[in-house]
Amino acid sequence: MNNENLGPAERIIQTLLTHSDHLVHNRPGVVVPDASSATGVRWRHCTWKREGAERVVYLKLKSGKKTTFSRLGVLTADGKNVIDKGARLGRYMAPGIFPEVAVWMYRQAAEIWKIDNEFVARWASYAFTQEHRDLKVVLAAFLLVQSRKGEPVRDGDKIAFRDEDYRDVGEAMMLLDGKSYLDLKMLLRIRDLLALPPVAAINRELGFTTSARNPFFGRYVAAATKWLRYREENRKLLTGLVKSGFRSSLIRLAQLIGYKPVDAKFFATLRWKQAQAKDGRRTLAIGQALAAAETWSGLTEAQICERIVLEKPNFKRVTGLLPHDVGLTRAVMAAAVQAGSLSHKDLVIYTPTLEELGLLSVPAVQARWQAAVKGAEDQRASNIAARLSSEATQVALQEAADAAARKAVAEVVRNLRIYVFVDVSGSMEGAIEQAKAYIAKLLPAFPLERLHVATFNTFGKELAIRHASGAGVENAFRGVSASGGTDYGAGVKALANHRPTAEEDALFLFIGDENAQNFAMAVRQSGLAPLAFGLIPVASRQYGRGQCVRLTANELGVPCFEIDQRTFGDDPYAIPRTLRALIAATPVNQARATTPRVSLIETITKTELLRKPLWAA
Repeated sequence: MNNENLGPAERIIQTLLTHSDHLVHNRPGVVVPDASSATGVRWRHCTWKREGAERVVYLKLKSGKKTTFSRLGVLTADGKNVIDKGARLGRYMAPGIFPEVAVWMYRQAAEIWKIDNEFVARWASYAFTQEHRDLKVVLAAFLLVQSRKGEPVRDGDKIAFRDEDYRDVGEAMMLLDGKSYLDLKMLLRIRDLLALPPVAAINRELGFTTSARNPFFGRYVAAATKWLRYREENRKLLTGLVKSGFRSSLIRLAQLIGYKPVDAKFFATLRWKQAQAKDGRRTLAIGQALAAAETWSGLTEAQICERIVLEKPNFKRVTGLLPHDVGLTRAVMAAAVQAGSLSHKDLVIYTPTLEELGLLSVPAVQARWQAAVKGAEDQRASNIAARLSSEATQVALQEAADAAARKAVAEVVRNLRIYVFVDVSGSMEGAIEQAKAYIAKLLPAFPLERLHVATFNTFGKELAIRHASGAGVENAFRGVSASGGTDYGAGVKALANHRPTAEEDALFLFIGDENAQNFAMAVRQSGLAPLAFGLIPVASRQYGRGQCVRLTANELGVPCFEIDQRTFGDDPYAIPRTLRALIAATPVNQARATTPRVSLIETITKTELLRKPLWAA
């Protein structure tokens, strides 16, 4: 489907299914051209070290427990580019916001806005309850500056009513608390995103601002001021943020918006020394002595453990206060686990450390770790498993990743039968292992009783997945290799006996290179009547990529949603989110099911617009 023909619903689905890297990278990297990426570039982790008069850049590559360094080139004198033998290889990027991704995501919101203003506001209200942090930042930023801001609409000389105020939704995203709230770092990212010149250009293009020079921040300053004021007036909230390690972020936010606190206690809490401005306008805490920052320097390991158990600080604060001469020892880590300093997510992330320190064999620590693993919400555990020595721990983490995928799609998969077709023809030689890796991460999300899998070349064969796990998938594909010609219709015929019930819709998911003939006739003859195609394209080395799946979908009049394969390799944390978007995007046959699924677009359309908390109204 051509981009210009996409409506707001289709654009949302495309945005959710297209891999666009992360909005922010907290490590240095190099940005290199990549024509296959939605943004046209790709970020790669790198580091540099001085060798003689040059700063040599090395790509930092990680495979399981092993980290290797591959020489890329030399950093230019201005620190902006990486070159090799005079040729520019890419742009060096310090930790921070990834401009190309930020602009691409912002442009998606802008294109949907052109078609349907309200839909963007409802999309943002829906996205606020989801875990896609980057998307929430982008949509909040967009709504804070868009032009629908509650202005009066006149009937002659009188005000008849006020227009919708969608900037209120952006404010609400910044100000609401709860599980899905935007934390302080996300609030700062909103400002950084709006300050990007290409984003400012989009805002001028849409008529949100008339300034040709300065970026437009809309209602950001007002919302950030309310956010800071509420925490200043509720001192425990402000103190808690400082103790959690957000002191410098609080100071930066206050500086960016020119925040004027109620009294000098604000500066004392932040340990922020004030000096008089040149124009003499400042009146609070000028030259005031501030309490020294808390430190654990000079404390013994035993004393530090006592502090942790008594004060129960979060783990970020523990690592920030630990003196180098003590470090993260077995006793300190055990005390932190006992005190509840590590969240469930922390316990999963620090599994290699717990294993290295021998703490997973301690019953109390093991019990907390097991509870954390059972509550895993993404497939981060699958990546971490590769860095472990214990097979039992690896299995536990892989099972947690599989369970997270199942949990993510549990609701949207209701009344849906899924058919997966894997191309194993000769053109897939060299790519079949890659396809199997995608399947191992994808299939455990689906209920086995409504999942059917077939491989095909010129002959289709049904595969039995005996266990809903990566191990079950690996076992099913044991001995499968690439050979023969390609007939997608043969795969469809292999599963034709698995008819959806009167309550179910059908989704076809294809993994292959699309180098084959149109197979619409085989789909019609199967009687399966799919309402949508999902496609994970895997280009073959010999023939590249064809287009038979997309052409067949077009002839059948069903949507074809393409999932970027890099989601499975570069961003495993997004897999549950991507699967949920794919399934929820599948249209609903209202006539077939008495209790039909609710599609993603219907869910978004029915989402109530966010409202600011009462204290901010």
